[in-house]
Amino acid sequence: MYRKNHIKAYRLLGALFWIGVWQLLALAVGQEFLLASPLRVLYSLAGLLGKLDTYFIAMRSALRILLGFLLGAAFGITLAALSFRFRPASHLVKPLVDVSRAVPVASITILAIILVSSAWLSTLITFLIGFPVIYTGALEGMMAQDPSLREMTLVFRVPLKRKLPYLTLPQMMPHLRAACITAMGLCWKSGVAAEVIGIPRGSIGEQLYGVKVNYLTADLFAWTVIIVLLSMLCATLLRRGLELLDRRLKTL
Repeated sequence: MYRKNHIKAYRLLGALFWIGVWQLLALAVGQEFLLASPLRVLYSLAGLLGKLDTYFIAMRSALRILLGFLLGAAFGITLAALSFRFRPASHLVKPLVDVSRAVPVASITILAIILVSSAWLSTLITFLIGFPVIYTGALEGMMAQDPSLREMTLVFRVPLKRKLPYLTLPQMMPHLRAACITAMGLCWKSGVAAEVIGIPRGSIGEQLYGVKVNYLTADLFAWTVIIVLLSMLCATLLRRGLELLDRRLKTL
């Protein structure tokens, strides 16, 4: 407990230090439209949080990004299962995964604008960004299973409905949990970036584009704080949900 309190104190001091550096830089620049001060950003953030529209905008963007993440997770886990069960399938899937991981978000977004409505652009982008990360983590988790236990299930013809909760999921969960949390952060970054390019109405991306055009630096930082908080909230809920599932599997 003593050590945890020290860690929290050091983290708080670190945050205060960088806020102080930020304040000094803002004073040195001397132009709010170039670099807003922490207090000005806090004032803008309070103003945004006092508007009902802010919550609807954040909710719309969050739902689209989370939908893309969930679709990417389902697709990635399914492809990983196929690649693990049928080894030739992994060679077929690998180019798709490599391309999805390597192609810049801007390039995918511009192509996606032609294919889908801008309203669902962030969903498509987060799907394309999230699924290769989750695919890789899920496949690594499946490959990390104890070979002797896997062979035993084959010898005794253990049905999938028993093998999945008692053997497969508990051993792959650490890899899958790390991949999902990493993918969640990437999905928020790429999803908001896609909205800034596509500018769907009533989205966080539209708000960021507006403050960029009008040089409202304080509002830009305020919206960034909201995005970071939403991303952290989603990652925390996801982590706790997966940890709860992991504990339930271990007690079966």
